[in-house]
Amino acid sequence: MDKKTIEEYIILTGITKEQNKKLDEIGYYTAPASKGHHLSQEGGLVIHCSNVTKRLIQLTETLGVEWPREESPYLVGMLHDLVKCRCYEMDGINAEDGTPTWKYTQPLYPGHGSCSVAIANELGIVLKPEEIAAITYHMGLYGVGKEYSDKEFDNAIRTKGSHILATIYADWYAARIDEELKA
Repeated sequence: MDKKTIEEYIILTGITKEQNKKLDEIGYYTAPASKGHHLSQEGGLVIHCSNVTKRLIQLTETLGVEWPREESPYLVGMLHDLVKCRCYEMDGINAEDGTPTWKYTQPLYPGHGSCSVAIANELGIVLKPEEIAAITYHMGLYGVGKEYSDKEFDNAIRTKGSHILATIYADWYAARIDEELKA
């Protein structure tokens, strides 16, 4: 994902310059997307979020997902993994290739998705219920038993299913196809 596209996506979220500055301060533009999987590199998080946004826009159009506002798929895609700004710290440098290594630290709030929603709230980014549901449950079945119960997930799918399912698939596709297989 090129820098110009990332900048365009940030603008299309409706995030203010002040909120974007806060994103930068918490490490959004430098954090990795993972500790040792897809885009485990400095700046990997924003690249991953841009890839998810791209796929979410495609799915929104293809499946006719109706979001509460035009910027919703941009907000959800770009903010779904905000927690990663707070749970990865550089641990050292890989002696073989000079790349950073990362260590995981427990985030302040429980739950990958709900923590991301809480961080957005801290930054003053107001999310609509469909956006909150999509971010909270974007881990899909991987979150059942860890972040939420199967009953909570089932209820969320019944009430906000198209938003959640589109986000789950966009995240999975970006991480597994766009980033791991093409790496």
